[in-house]
Amino acid sequence: MTCKSWDEVSVDDALPELRYPITLKTLLLQSVGNRDFFPYHHNRDFTQKLGIRDAFVNTTFFQALFGRYVTDWSGPESVLVSMTLRMRDQLCPGDTAIVAGRVTDRSADTTRALVTVDLDLHNEHGPVASCTVVLVMPSADLGPVVVQMPPAAPEPQRLDGTPEQAIAELGRRIERDGPYPVSEAQIMYWCEMVRDGHPGYVDGDFATSHGGVVAPAQSLIMWAQPRATQMGLDWDHPDVDLPDQRPWPEPAGGRPFEFRVTGTTDIIVQDVHCEFGEPLRPGDRVTASCELISCSGLKRTRLGDGYFVTSLEVYRNQHGTVVGHTVMTMLQYGPPPSDRQ
Repeated sequence: MTCKSWDEVSVDDALPELRYPITLKTLLLQSVGNRDFFPYHHNRDFTQKLGIRDAFVNTTFFQALFGRYVTDWSGPESVLVSMTLRMRDQLCPGDTAIVAGRVTDRSADTTRALVTVDLDLHNEHGPVASCTVVLVMPSADLGPVVVQMPPAAPEPQRLDGTPEQAIAELGRRIERDGPYPVSEAQIMYWCEMVRDGHPGYVDGDFATSHGGVVAPAQSLIMWAQPRATQMGLDWDHPDVDLPDQRPWPEPAGGRPFEFRVTGTTDIIVQDVHCEFGEPLRPGDRVTASCELISCSGLKRTRLGDGYFVTSLEVYRNQHGTVVGHTVMTMLQYGPPPSDRQ
C-alpha cells in the first residue's frame, strides 16, 4: 500500500471513486463486525413496518467504509484525527454505495501536518451520507506522525424548547465498562465488514514496526457497546421478536443512549462527530462515560414528530487515558402530533 506525504497533497485533489455493493451478507458481516444488534440493521420485517424500505447499514458501517476509503488513498502512515458523519438516507441490500472525496484543506503547525477531506456517499436513489475526515500525515519537515490527545469534549447546553424531562438529565453521567477487551479477532471482523486492508490492523511487518496491531480509530464507539443479548430499543426486552424476554445477562452498569423522551417510540442516528487520540491495541479494556448534553424542542420531520437528542461519550483505556470521544445526535420520534410546540 502506497504511503502519501503531506507534501504531495494539494487542496482540490480528488480521491478515486469507490463502488461498494450492499447485500444481505453485508448486513450479517456488519452485525459481526461492529456488534450493533439494533433491529433496524438486521430485521427486515420490523423495519418495513416502520415504513422504511428495508433493513439498513448502521452508523459504524459508514464510519468503517469512510475510514477505509480515506486511508486507502493516504496510506497507512497517516492517522485519523477526527471524523464528522452526517446521515440523510438509508443504505439497504440491493444498493451500491458510491463514495467520492476531495481535499478541502491543508495546514501545518510546529507539531502536525493536517489534511481535511470531504467525502460523499450516494446510491442509485440519491445522497445517503457525507463525512469530513481530518488526517495527520507524515511530512518532510515534521517527519512521521505523532499522535496527540483529543481536544476537550463539549459541555451540556439548554436549548430553546428543551423538555423539562431533559433539563433534569443534562450532564448526568453514566459510567460503564466495555464487555470485552480489544482483540485481534474483533478487529479483523471489522475489517472484513468493509474489506479494509490496512496493514496496521493485522499482525505483520508493518504493525510490528509501529508497535503492534492497532484497532481502527473509527471503531472507537464499538468497544464500549453492551453485549448483543442486551442491545435493543427496549433495554428491558431487547429482542423485538421476543417481547417478554429479558436481556441476558442482566446489565450491571449504565446503558448507552439511556435517555428517552417520554412518548417517543423510535430512534435514528443523524450526525456523529468523533475525536481520536491514542490508538487502542489488543488487550486494552475500554470504559465509557456517557451524558446527555442537549435536547431540542419538538420538531416535525419526515419520519414523524420528534426531538433531536445529543449525547456525549468519552472513552478511556485501562490506564485512565482518554482515547477519544463521540458526540452523537439522534432523532427520537413518535409522539402524538397534538403535542407539537
